[in-house]
Amino acid sequence: MNRRTYAALVMTTGAVALLAGCSLPDGPAGVVVAKAERTPPASKTRPYFLTVRTVNGDRKDFQVYIDDYDQCSIGERYPACKQ
Repeated sequence: MNRRTYAALVMTTGAVALLAGCSLPDGPAGVVVAKAERTPPASKTRPYFLTVRTVNGDRKDFQVYIDDYDQCSIGERYPACKQ
């Protein structure tokens, strides 16, 4: 096995293990005020982030799955928008 193939295999195995063993916690309830792709360009394997303004006025950034990112638009209430 050449070095490039081995590196690809290790990265793929690591990504699968990470995705299988971890789930993202829900973010705080609030109104979505921004959507950021912290690692452009975002993809299914790269993180997506939402920013919400909570009831007490704080801005909170948190990572979400791509489906939640696509379903929640600016101005919508989180977590209701991901339903």
